[in-house]
This record gives sequence, structure tokens and C-alpha cells, in this order.
Amino acid sequence: MSDDPESGGIWGDESPLTQQLKGYQVRPGQIQMSEWIREALAGRQTRVIEAGTGIGKTFAYLVPILTMGERVLISTATLALQDQLMVKDLPFLQRALGVKRDVVLLKGRGRYLCRYRFFQAEQDLWYDGRGALGRVRHWVDQTRSGDLSECAALPANPELIGRITATGDTCLGQECPEFRTCYVVKARRAAMDAEVVVINHHLLFADLALREEGFGELLPGADGVVMDEAHHVAEVAAQFFGRTVSSRQIALLIRDVRAEREAAGGADHRDLIQAAELVDRASRTLRGHLPDGERRIAWNAKTDEAGVFLAQRAALSDALDSLAAGLRGVADRTPGLAQLLRRTQHLHDHLARWGEEASHTGEVHWLQTTRTGVVMHTTPLEVGEQLREFRMQRQCAWIFTSATLAVGRDFSRFLKDVGLDEEIPCLQLPSPFDYHRQALMYVPEALPAPDAPDYEVRYLAEVRQALEWSGGRAFLLFTSHRALRHAAEALSDLQFPLLVQGEAPPARLLERFQEIGHAVLLGAASFWAGVDVRGDALQLVAIDRLPFASPDDPVLQARINAARARGGNPFQECQLPTAVIAMRQGAGRLIRDANDRGVLLVGDRRLIHRSYGRAFMSSLPDMPVTRKSHEVAAFFSRLRSEEQRADAVIGD
Repeated sequence: MSDDPESGGIWGDESPLTQQLKGYQVRPGQIQMSEWIREALAGRQTRVIEAGTGIGKTFAYLVPILTMGERVLISTATLALQDQLMVKDLPFLQRALGVKRDVVLLKGRGRYLCRYRFFQAEQDLWYDGRGALGRVRHWVDQTRSGDLSECAALPANPELIGRITATGDTCLGQECPEFRTCYVVKARRAAMDAEVVVINHHLLFADLALREEGFGELLPGADGVVMDEAHHVAEVAAQFFGRTVSSRQIALLIRDVRAEREAAGGADHRDLIQAAELVDRASRTLRGHLPDGERRIAWNAKTDEAGVFLAQRAALSDALDSLAAGLRGVADRTPGLAQLLRRTQHLHDHLARWGEEASHTGEVHWLQTTRTGVVMHTTPLEVGEQLREFRMQRQCAWIFTSATLAVGRDFSRFLKDVGLDEEIPCLQLPSPFDYHRQALMYVPEALPAPDAPDYEVRYLAEVRQALEWSGGRAFLLFTSHRALRHAAEALSDLQFPLLVQGEAPPARLLERFQEIGHAVLLGAASFWAGVDVRGDALQLVAIDRLPFASPDDPVLQARINAARARGGNPFQECQLPTAVIAMRQGAGRLIRDANDRGVLLVGDRRLIHRSYGRAFMSSLPDMPVTRKSHEVAAFFSRLRSEEQRADAVIGD
């Protein structure tokens, strides 16, 4: 079956999609995108496609994948898109197009039961979650997939789930006694045989390490890789190629030493427990030398405080060394003890390298404190070269797509971040929505600059007025959790139901928002992207400030310093492009359908008054802009009148 747009085929007016999908409309941008992907897959080419909201990019890449017969990996950044692909889009398109492809969703280790660790937890007499283990025991005996999402009896308990799943650190690989029945191995084998595999970005990068872990590799047999939600690729790669040593890693190591000692008949391993307790105490003391609360701290080895911290880091390193010595004497007794030795040495080595003056100039060392712990990060400043090498080892088609990749019409920042040459073909497809009719941007003229003392009070007053006109039905998006908490308190007397991020899981908040129909949802980072609300439940999106990252962020600081050192412009290279993409994501929550209508309220006058505001405006949908409140009131008044007329027609 051809998807050539010139021949009609799949995209024609009489296509199966038109016949079987209610309300489906043929979109030229979708046809062009699909043809680009078909050519890329056929020629093993690399291409970048920005597809504006409403293009239908998912169908645009799924149709050539399903009809060409190529073996393709589809990588996403979010579980929501994975679920959409597996539950909705792929089954529908296979039925509509009359094709049958072997499609597999491959999840990370943490989403499959680890039989070895489950049996270990059952034997741990000190574990207080044994009752919950008993409740899932029947499922463990019956499951064929080991996919924890299928276990109705499993409570949402992170401690329990951590006990019965493996990570890259805790997996025993081929040495595991349960390797022959391992659900992760089964899932990977199924993925290696499948024609279409849906994975996430982190799992894709983990392909680098799969052969070492005894699981084989996924990519060598792939004809193409589609990276959807590609604006996340560089960020995820930086996490994957970076290193961390954390209080939690150490706490889990100590827990597993105790559990493995019990399973191995620990009467003659008392010295291990003593060594483990020394590590535990040293880790807790290390946290005590840092400020209270949750913070991201740039590392400066030249301060007096750093000297104290480094001395305690050395004490923790010595304690890990002693634990490794104890494990070395018993590592040959069980695979679990041998793996604990490797974990201990791994942590010791990373700890020894963290914070060194002579650290690699392409990395930044920084600290992240939690309420009770600390994470020592080593983050690469750039990952483009590593991603380039990653792709060069795998000669297949690479397609990067998202609704937000460019600043204006400029893809250069994205290309550099992911290690692509400037000559790589890039296609920008604007949204087919009629923003001039459907939307209005409001930048209140009466608001002061965001750093003014009375800014928040006056901004929330503007929001209150807009909510009266919209009848609720709003997302209030904030650039900081502090501003979100302040707004939640200040708006607690609203006549509309108030839903606040953190009071329930995001999926549940979104479900409630749509059920209520006139609610007001307050959200920070996780609600700026990947949230799709269509219809009358959302008609106002308010953004408090232009989403510039905090200049105090240690990774951003290091990137700014690196840009300045090479004679570049840190603001233009580092800060502005990231803020523009974030702004595009947030603004993109408003219009999700051809019938949606609404107002985008931006409370930051810099959008109009500063020269860099043009970079934001040229990147946002081309909608009317007003600074007058009465024009916003008139917009919503017309919208209410149209809705009333539509209701009257339906009533007739």
C-alpha cells in the first residue's frame, strides 16, 4: 500500500483513515512529513522535522513504518506517549491499513519483576514489608511477562517496588540464578525479534551497555530510529553519560549487604555488617556538612566549607574501601556477594573522582541536597560528540521530530546539542490551526517587571480577572515552585475548584481537571509539556514569567562560563534558546484541536519591551496580541455567545 501523496493512497480523501477515523481531515503538512520519513527510511538518511501542533506527526511517522516493512525503533521521552502509541495509535492504524506488524513495548528494568530480588526480600526477616510481598505472591507465581503494571495487588510503594526490581547497579546479569527465567531477558529477546519496538530515550542510550550486561543489543538490526519528543534528547543523554554518587545509592548498598548476608547464612559475616555500618555513618555525616533543605549547589573546591566536605568525603571513601575488602573475602560464595563487591568498588571509584581539581574540563561537578541526603553529580557540558559517535556506530535512518525544536526558523542550537551537522535536512511544518481566529495573546500593560516588589500581587490580580471572564477552565503555569505555592495560597478563595501540583499524582489531577470542566490547575515544570486537554475544559493558559533557567543552576553556570571562555555569547547560546523552547511548550497547551479557543496570558512585559522578546514572539504561533484587558473580556464574551448558540442548535 503506497503512502505517496501524489497518488492519493493512504492519505487520499477515500483512504482507510478518512473512512474509519471520525472527523479525520487530510492535512498537507502530515502528508509532507510522512513522505520525508518514507524517503529517510528508504535511503537510511538522517532528518529533523518540527511538526506544529495539529500536524498529526504520530500518524505521519507510523504510516510509513507500518507500510514499508522496515524494522524501526520508536523512542519517546514520556510514558504518556508510549501508552498512546501502544494502546491507541498502533492498533488503530494496523486495523485501518490492513497490515500486521510484530510490535513490542520495551520498558526499563525497573518496570519488571526481578525474581531473584523478590525471593531475597522474602527471606529478609528484618524487612517490614513482608505482608505486601505475600499479597503479590500469587501474581508472581502466575505472571508470564513480569510487567508490574499487570499486578493489581501491588501497592504504590516505592520501597517495595525497589526491593523486587533490579537496576543497572543491582542486576546480576548472566550470573543471576534466575537468568533463564528473567523477565527483562525475555522482553529484550522479544524486542530483538520484533519489527517495531517502542522504547524511551534513556533505554535507547542504555543500548551502549547492554552487551556487557549479557542482554545483547537492540540497534544493530534496526533499519531506522524515530526519536519523538526529540527536544528532550540532549537532556536525557547528559543524564545517561553523566555520573552520580548519592546517599540513596549508599543506603541501598547497605540494605542489600544485610539482605545478601542473611541469604548466604550470615553467621560468619559479622565483619561485613560492621563495615557496612561504618559506611552508613560516614554517609550521614557527609550530609550533615551541607546546608539544610533541597538545593542545587555549584562546587567550588577553594572554599573553607569545601575543605571540610572533602575531608568527610575521604572518610566515606575509606569506609567503602574497608567494605570492599570485606566483600572481597566472600565474593566467591554467591553471585549476589560478587555483585555487591562490584557495586562498592564502583561507588568508591566515582566518589574518588568527584570534585577533583583536575577533573575533565568538559564536565561540571555539583551537589544536590535533599531533605536527608545528597547527590554528587558529574554532568557533561555537551553531549553532541558522544551522540554523534553513538549514531555512527549504528548505520540506519535517524529521524528527530517534535513540535518544538527551532528558535524562530533556526535549528542550529538543536543540531549542535545532539551532534548533527548543519547540512542535515530540517523541515519546519507550521500548525494547521487558525490561531488568528482561535486564540488571543494577552500581555497586560499595567504589570510591572517581574523583579518588582509588588509584581506577584498584581499578576495574580490580573489572573483573577481573567478567570472571571473564562469561567475557570485554566492552566496557571509557573516557572518556580515557590511562585506556585504562593499563588495556591493567594487564590485559595476562588469560586472555581483549585487543583494544585503536588496534592495528587499529575495524571489524577489532569483527570479531575477534565471531569470538572471549569477547574483551575496550578502547575510547574511537569505541566508545561506533554499535557493534552482538548475542548472547553481549557480556555486560558497563564504563564507568570519568561521561563529562563535560574542563573544559579550549577550546570547552567558552567555552560555560561564555557561559552564566555571560548568568546561566545552565553545569553544567546545557552539561556535564550532553552527559554524559547520551554515557552513554546507551555504556550502549546492552549490550542490542541481545530475547535479549541482560548487566551494565552503572559505576565512578563519583557516579551514586549526587551529586544530578545522578538525571539519568543517569532517562535510562538502567529496569534493576535493585545495589552488591553477589555479586548480579553470581549474575546471571552464572544466565545460564550458562540457556545450558547451552539447549545441552542443542539437543543433543537
